[in-house]
Amino acid sequence: MGENSFQKYFKKSGEVTPAEVLVAQAASRGVLALTSQCSLRCLFCSNRQNPPGVEAVTMAPSTPSQVEEALSFVDPAGPVVIGESATRVVEGEPFTHPQILDILKLVRRKLPAAPIRITTNGSLIGRREAEALAELGGVEVCLSLNSASVLGRALLCGDENPKAALAAPGLLAECGVPFHGSAVALPHVVGWADLEETVTFLAESGALTVRLFLPGYTRLAPPALVFGPGLWDELDEFARRLCAQTGVPVLCEPPLLKDLTPRLAGVIKGTPAAAAGLMAQDVVLTVGGEPAKSRVHAFSLMQKAAFPFLEVQRGEEVLQVCLAKRAGERPGVVAEWDADPALVDAMAKEVRRRRARSALVLASQMGRALLEEGICAFGGADPAVDVIDVITVENRFFGGSIGCAGLLTVADFGEALEERWGGKRPPYDLILLPGTAFDVRGRDLTGRSYRELEERSGVPAVPVGRQ
Repeated sequence: MGENSFQKYFKKSGEVTPAEVLVAQAASRGVLALTSQCSLRCLFCSNRQNPPGVEAVTMAPSTPSQVEEALSFVDPAGPVVIGESATRVVEGEPFTHPQILDILKLVRRKLPAAPIRITTNGSLIGRREAEALAELGGVEVCLSLNSASVLGRALLCGDENPKAALAAPGLLAECGVPFHGSAVALPHVVGWADLEETVTFLAESGALTVRLFLPGYTRLAPPALVFGPGLWDELDEFARRLCAQTGVPVLCEPPLLKDLTPRLAGVIKGTPAAAAGLMAQDVVLTVGGEPAKSRVHAFSLMQKAAFPFLEVQRGEEVLQVCLAKRAGERPGVVAEWDADPALVDAMAKEVRRRRARSALVLASQMGRALLEEGICAFGGADPAVDVIDVITVENRFFGGSIGCAGLLTVADFGEALEERWGGKRPPYDLILLPGTAFDVRGRDLTGRSYRELEERSGVPAVPVGRQ
């Protein structure tokens, strides 16, 4: 691969460096980790809750030359993601970077066709920044507003200048920059009325969608972040009510799903889906004659196709509609993430490649049920495979309410195997692990390799999915 080889950045052992992280995130996820500096002091900031032993990487502002080199590893089809929390990185506010506008221009020069997605708290977006984003073209902003009230912003974000962030949605809309809104839902701190005011404010300001994040907390979180067991259900019901009330898709993250029914969470105004008359709660039955087996599957089929015909169930009625869109163009529907056929296909390929007749899938608490359904829906009947079993792994290292795959550790996986088989060899030919728990060197957030699991269990193990 020459002098610019991807491999030269990755040592077999030793401390993870910011340069390695920058290139790894750009190559594997299209993420540009620009800085760990932030302009606010958010109560819910996950960086303050890490247990001892986490290999967190703090990024000084990346130089344009470092960014340019990282961009050479990014998929030119994009998207380029900036400001999104990435594994190992203490992610900051991108607009604290002293050269942020120059870097964005560099991204556009190097990748003229790539969509640019920027997550920001909005506190540093003025007219100059909004106009610069509009001039770049192909930019989409996720505005993490969290509260639209002065008191709420003080409590949640430590914001001493709330007017700046509250002006950001209007400036983006005025300059023609599409944006999505989001809030970490802490009604037990600011009240449900504050959260409703925030959603309504974002919707009325022109947000395409609004996402409400369940506030995950670890065993080291302050008492203010700890919520009762009913919050997830309450937040899901709240999001559905506000979606109907505002006409803007409002989603609970992570979604509270019980099955793979390809039901639409919402439709974005001014899109092919809206023009076709699709509505929130419609169930997509087929796309181009192909049965839709999950929300992710339905969305993927719609996005890939040109002018697809859809069969849609609305109540007791079955409708036929056509989406007037080009191949690859977003359809404009909003669907919650459930089971990805690409992940199931990747798992099946590993099983075939290693000629395994039986496989054990280690899944997160939040993902297990839908993953099992996805394996049934997309796995197909393979006569060479006798059994694929799925078991749940608890996030004991982080603790608290954490239940996602990306924060599982080798210790968590090892404890799950120990509890089930008591140190004996599990009766499988292969163990499949969630790739999101590991970096490109196969190490978890504490620096331990997944190969330790192979040595302890005696069964070959492999991470599957994006690392």
